[in-house]
Amino acid sequence: MITAEQAERIAGQVAGGHRDAGWELVEFDAGWLIRENSADGEPRRGAAVRVIERESGRVMRFPSSVPPRRILTEYAQVADRGQAENPA
Repeated sequence: MITAEQAERIAGQVAGGHRDAGWELVEFDAGWLIRENSADGEPRRGAAVRVIERESGRVMRFPSSVPPRRILTEYAQVADRGQAENPA
């Protein structure tokens, strides 16, 4: 099981830099969703979404066809739609 600090480090590797570089972590039961934001601070529409799984630290990338709210509420049902990604 990984900690919030470890999740933040992993997010920095896959999303680039620190939180002020345009991303934020949203914690939920299965882990942390990496929400990438546009220049105005709003979530980017149509972008792929990544999840850092709490149990393993594995990063899963989901296509834009899987809405973030569904990932947050129904992760077990949509996890097979994601693809494992290696941190940079």
